[in-house]
Amino acid sequence: MKHLHIKLAAALTVGVLASSTAAHAGDKNFSTISDNIVESSSSLPNLISTVAYLGGCGLGVAGVFKLKQHVDNPGQTPMKDGLVRLGAGGGLLALPFMTEAMTNTVSGGDTGGVTPDKVKFEAVDFN
Repeated sequence: MKHLHIKLAAALTVGVLASSTAAHAGDKNFSTISDNIVESSSSLPNLISTVAYLGGCGLGVAGVFKLKQHVDNPGQTPMKDGLVRLGAGGGLLALPFMTEAMTNTVSGGDTGGVTPDKVKFEAVDFN
């Protein structure tokens, strides 16, 4: 439990790297590199949603157990420990829905996502 955040960060990094496609080093122009970045990061929201669902469920179960410990021995375990875990678990469970609502609000309902053909870079002449 002491180094849980380090293990979680390592698992998240491995998940992102495993789900991304390999970058192609053949063409080295900015457009190709940006297309590869957009394509390889397209699965990141799904990974974040999965981690949020798992973390929310885990914190919800831990909150219920803490509340049971409080009922069994109120002097030993304060009620706030269980309520904080339940609140944090509910927040994590609501995170994917909130991000989808924010994305729909910003994009005007276009849920197609960002694909390489939607991202266009043009050269700007500053002279």
